[in-house]
Amino acid sequence: MAKSIYPEFTAEEIDAIVKESTEYNTGGLAAMRPPFYEGLAGKSLTLRYDNGVTLYYEFEDAHTLRWKNSEAGSSHAEYYEALTADDNVIFFVHTVAGTSPRQARMTVLETDTRLVTTFFAKIGNEISTREVDRDIVFGYIEGGEAPEVRHSLTTELVGRSIVWTYSPSFSIQHIYASKWYSAFVDFNTFYGGMLLSSPCNYVKINDHVYIYSWVETEGAGIQGFALMNLFDMHDVGCFFGINGSGRFECYTFGAIGEYVGQLTNLDIPNDQGIDYPWPPMPIGEGSRE
Repeated sequence: MAKSIYPEFTAEEIDAIVKESTEYNTGGLAAMRPPFYEGLAGKSLTLRYDNGVTLYYEFEDAHTLRWKNSEAGSSHAEYYEALTADDNVIFFVHTVAGTSPRQARMTVLETDTRLVTTFFAKIGNEISTREVDRDIVFGYIEGGEAPEVRHSLTTELVGRSIVWTYSPSFSIQHIYASKWYSAFVDFNTFYGGMLLSSPCNYVKINDHVYIYSWVETEGAGIQGFALMNLFDMHDVGCFFGINGSGRFECYTFGAIGEYVGQLTNLDIPNDQGIDYPWPPMPIGEGSRE
């Protein structure tokens, strides 16, 4: 992390920064965000994860949930925000009050397969008190026989590049450069197109919906989380962490995307439902029809 620009804080200072934040949604980038999803209101879900953890959720309304980690345990009320990537994929995020360092959960539910993926995130890691750390855990929604498959890490995005527009005046080019690292070009600073690299993860939800999540280790150390629909070229997601101004943020966003490059990937996601061969056939050696 660029410590000369974004100084470290003590763990106590981090806690104080979080407690000083009175608003959950302290950021911006809401211009392209779709309306919040209200379909979870009134529902109860049991999420069983492959690491042995079980979480019980009750969604009281469109922005209030209660959760507990044992069926007989006491529940904890939290504010949450939910958005959808397509008709069957729901994303919701909430922080975990009272945790030190502060934790958050970014959860993706796939209703038709009953699969679930959660990023268990927290501020601070073994390198920096402000860089976000996270565990990615796969599982399923209880409601019958446990599914045999799971969402999974993927390399299918590697080699692609997409410009995501968050507002008419704010765009970022994401370059999915390798299995564990990505880069983004910031067109919106006085640097005039600053290129920053970030450790990242890619998770495949289905044949056109993917999670791309990164930690801005060359920046302030916040985590970005994007649930991308590559049929409709839009995404929803959130940022979580201590921003460059030294303030706590946890807010959702939306963006529309445009492909700008396909560089190195030999395993291309099947965006249009057509089984194109790869590498492309030389001219005169066959047809794609």
